[in-house]
Amino acid sequence: MSTLLHKKIKVAAVDFIPKWGSFNENLTNLVDAVSEVAKQNVDYAVFPETILSGYLFTDSNEMAPYFDTIPGKTTEALLPLVKKHNMYISVGIAERDIENNVPYNSAVLLGPEGIVGVYRKNGLNSQDQKVFAPGNTGIPVFDTALGKIGLLICYDDTYWQYARLAMLQGAQIIGWHSVSDRIMPGSSKAELIGDHSTVSHVQHMSALNGVFTICATRTGIETNPLTKKQLYYNGGSSIWNPMGQKIAQAPIVGPEELPYGLHGVYTAIIQLEEAAVRQQQILKKRKTDLYNPLLSFHRSPTDANATTTTCTTSLKAVQWLTNESKLAGVKVAKNEILVLPELSALPHTNTINAILNAAESQNGPFEQQLCAIAKAGAGYVVGSYPEKDADKVYHTVVLAGPDGSVLARYRATHLNERDLGWATPGNEVSVTSTPIGRIALAVAYELEITELGGMYAALRADVLAAPAGLPHPLKVQIDANLYSIKNPPTNKADYYPYAAATLNQMWVICGGRREGAFTSAAIYGPEPVVLTETLLAAENEDAVQLTSTIPAPYSWLNQERLITGQVAALFPPIVKK
Repeated sequence: MSTLLHKKIKVAAVDFIPKWGSFNENLTNLVDAVSEVAKQNVDYAVFPETILSGYLFTDSNEMAPYFDTIPGKTTEALLPLVKKHNMYISVGIAERDIENNVPYNSAVLLGPEGIVGVYRKNGLNSQDQKVFAPGNTGIPVFDTALGKIGLLICYDDTYWQYARLAMLQGAQIIGWHSVSDRIMPGSSKAELIGDHSTVSHVQHMSALNGVFTICATRTGIETNPLTKKQLYYNGGSSIWNPMGQKIAQAPIVGPEELPYGLHGVYTAIIQLEEAAVRQQQILKKRKTDLYNPLLSFHRSPTDANATTTTCTTSLKAVQWLTNESKLAGVKVAKNEILVLPELSALPHTNTINAILNAAESQNGPFEQQLCAIAKAGAGYVVGSYPEKDADKVYHTVVLAGPDGSVLARYRATHLNERDLGWATPGNEVSVTSTPIGRIALAVAYELEITELGGMYAALRADVLAAPAGLPHPLKVQIDANLYSIKNPPTNKADYYPYAAATLNQMWVICGGRREGAFTSAAIYGPEPVVLTETLLAAENEDAVQLTSTIPAPYSWLNQERLITGQVAALFPPIVKK
């Protein structure tokens, strides 16, 4: 394994355009495409979803002539090629199971040794549910001569759990197969509510799990000739390193008719050692005792925790410079949720002595000041401070309410490198029901560990108030052309709170610091591609503010649908000690 970690591997995300309902023609084109990819000396190539059939079908009966089995015609045609070229490929297939005749949306991994393994899609969207049964393979990870490879398909990336399960089973590479579709321009309002883009979510699979992710999707307009319905596929196949950074990407394109077959090959050279190092960092920070048993529960279709009424309120994230602490001048409006930067009574510091010298007990000066601000404005104020309790010090986040009392405290559970030098980790999460929704607490840096946000979604938090420190180096790297909103957050917004908002379908509010051209003071919405724009505090502004609804507005997804669509029976490995 040590030799394998240092080996350089060439991987490819392939844009392949199938012709709707033309299995034999697509298979011929696929054979030609694999031969072309092999000419580039690729070790592992990922092809899109439903590559032999097309995707836009009304039901499984309409799709019936275009299903294949595994093994079947596709594997029979491709196996001689991958053996000849000593390469691995994974291909999305509309599969009909040999034994039970059930249709699945599948991906098959092929290598020189034969059929390595099969994955059947778990995250089924509304279109999938017309045609396919839920997957029954779990989240397998396959040992190969290149390393350990997991497979996922398209809408699977709506759920943080599937990539996490692959990582926990040792995956170093994830092959993601998609036909990331968009609603055609000029569609009705009713149709546009379903507009989304799965390829715009893929960064989290690498950023949160320390894996290389190879994301293959297609381009071009697809028309069902029977129903005349159309979708278009905007491209953007991409490759991501274990730090969550994009290392290759295909262009983003608009709706256009394109020739069938191979449309593009996007390659990168990777070394598995990067995944090994990053995964060890992530695994050391996980707190499985905290996640068990909550993250293995399935509470749908009914959930007594969920907010049942909608209200309008103001969300506000305070911005200070690194050397500032302007707590005395803070004001909150009635029913507003205002979030301060972390260690709110101090200028930003990494000096442990300075932090320890500022430590105080509960109900001390800091909490009293927060409560006074909240009461004066009849709003909600969130900040954090070093809390001294006997011989221990915690990084504690406090929620003060309109009546001037402390409504909740949360002691940071997943400490970063600085806080490990002085703080004791807490052992509980915090969600508080208020007249303006359910408010959860965290420190922004903790959102690097995806289980924390996942717990808050399971507890049906509407807002996560997360004080932040300096801007984080990892930014949103989703291509700006994938967004329908006016101001895409690409290369501007901190990634981890952005991911927590969209993966858990909640507002995330981060009071934070400005350093140079970047800020960590931001408001993140749950559908940042088409609906809830990420708002960053502008230079020379004391805060960024938004008046919106709680629970958050939604288009194609909300928290209830997210939780209903999870396959919680697969989740016990996440909470395993």
